[in-house]
Amino acid sequence: MTSFVLKLIAAVSMLCDHAGLILFPSVPVLRLIGRLAFPIYAFCIAEGFRYTRNRLRYFLRVFVLGALCQIVYFIAEDDVYLGILITFSFSIVLMALTDCVKRAFRGERSPLAALWERLTGKPLSNSADRILSLSLSAAAVLLLLLLTSRITVDYGFFGILLPVCANLFEDRWMRLVSFACCLAAVAFSYGSSFPVQYWSLLALPLLALYNGQPGRVRMKYFFYIFYPAHMAVLYGISMLVHR
Repeated sequence: MTSFVLKLIAAVSMLCDHAGLILFPSVPVLRLIGRLAFPIYAFCIAEGFRYTRNRLRYFLRVFVLGALCQIVYFIAEDDVYLGILITFSFSIVLMALTDCVKRAFRGERSPLAALWERLTGKPLSNSADRILSLSLSAAAVLLLLLLTSRITVDYGFFGILLPVCANLFEDRWMRLVSFACCLAAVAFSYGSSFPVQYWSLLALPLLALYNGQPGRVRMKYFFYIFYPAHMAVLYGISMLVHR
């Protein structure tokens, strides 16, 4: 199964989920189907980070779209609630930092070491690179843990960690095991208040079928646009129906 097929499944699942939330709250099966969307998208975010040629541009693409969606949401709902694209933006930052840690401990020069040298004009030793990478990664984790305890972030702290867990290892199956453990943590953290979240674990067999290929058809910008577009359509229909 290619990443394009996975993203298509996630898009359909997300459409069902939000249609159930906004238009058909009395049809619970739509919310059950919708549980597949988040884990599949989280896994695809990790894969996108792994294979992108420009990680800064990748982050900005997700963050800017997320920020625009946040502005619309704040105006519509008057609520400080950080949506899924902001969650994934935090994930990308953590993946970049953990990637620096992995490179430093392999004896390679991390991007942080390169940045340090560019700013100070002085080389950074490998041991210092390791300390810097670990320190910044730990600080980022603690900061996000504090943030998610004060502000509602979509899928919370474990939701931020989910793509990170899919990027920790080089071995495909180790990535999937790590991802599965974190997904279980997400499910259990929401299980008491939102039991249908356990159905998200059904995404794991689909991810196990992933072949690591993007597929002949990609349409990557379609999937970025689909999120705000389908929400706008659903809210528009809701406003027309409830006039």
